[in-house]
This record gives sequence, structure tokens and C-alpha cells, in this order.
Amino acid sequence: MMNPANASRANEQWAYALQCYAHPGVPQACLLLQDRLSLDVLVLLHAACLAHLHGVNVTRQDVAHADAEVTDWREQVVRPLRTVRRAIGKEDASLSGLRAQIQQAELQAERHAMDRLAAIPLPAGRRPEPPSSAAIAVVADFYGERHAGDADWKTPEVEQAIATLEHALCMPPAGS
Repeated sequence: MMNPANASRANEQWAYALQCYAHPGVPQACLLLQDRLSLDVLVLLHAACLAHLHGVNVTRQDVAHADAEVTDWREQVVRPLRTVRRAIGKEDASLSGLRAQIQQAELQAERHAMDRLAAIPLPAGRRPEPPSSAAIAVVADFYGERHAGDADWKTPEVEQAIATLEHALCMPPAGS
């Protein structure tokens, strides 16, 4: 069972992730980076939450630690569910119920991954000022360099996706 402090952070991060994902252009930008760089969108949203809500200067080591925390779960549970959901597709109406069930299972698996990320102790390096959008670039660089190696992974589409996320994910939280 999750301790109350971790449960509170997990709920906060999940709410933040859902709020961010609702911004125009964010789902498309996240999916582009996920597909092109094998970027883990949950790690991205976790880092953005740390920077935005907690004033953490997110480092490459923070991203590596977060990625390591969810790698096995992502590879063994989340990605297989995503692959099955995508294989079913939206065009076959007779399979829409099955696709919806798989999508719900994928969302629950992602929520579990976010809970695991929220359990990571907050890193040092808090700032008193609202954070910059640097966390987005740090995450994109981590996955881009790891996925593409020395190849030029910063295509115009990737750069635009990063810019979209930097703008949307670093807006003041609702109600601020």
C-alpha cells in the first residue's frame, strides 16, 4: 500500500498529467515524440510536474532515474497493451468494445507507472521562482540521444513538438 504522502503526490501528478494532456496540441506532440524518439510520455509529464509544481531543476540524471523506475513496466505491460490497441484500429466498429477495454487497461497501467514515478523522492535543486520549460528539453534530449545515437534526431517536427510542450506544460496551473 502506498504511504499517504506518495498517494497525495501520485494524485497530484495524475491530475497534472490529465490537465496538461488536455491542452491543444499536447496529445499530438507527445505521441510524435513517443513514436519518433521512444520517449516515455509519463516520464515527460512527471518531469514537467516536478519543474512546474515543485520548482525542481530537472537534470538528465533525474530523467534517467525516472526512466529506470518504469522501464520494465513500460516494456512488459504498457507497450504491449498499446500495440494491441493500435492493432485493432478504430475502423472496425465490431471491435470498438474490445478496443475500449484495452484502452482502459492501458490507461490503468499508465496510472500505475505514474504512481511509481510519484514515489521517487523529490530531487534537490528547487527554485523559488516559477520553473522554466527546461525540463521538456532535458527529457527530449535524454530520449533523443538514447534512441537516435549520433543521428540527427532534432527534425523540424520534433523541434515543433518540443516547443508546443514547452509552452503548454509550463503554463500556470488552473486556479493559480
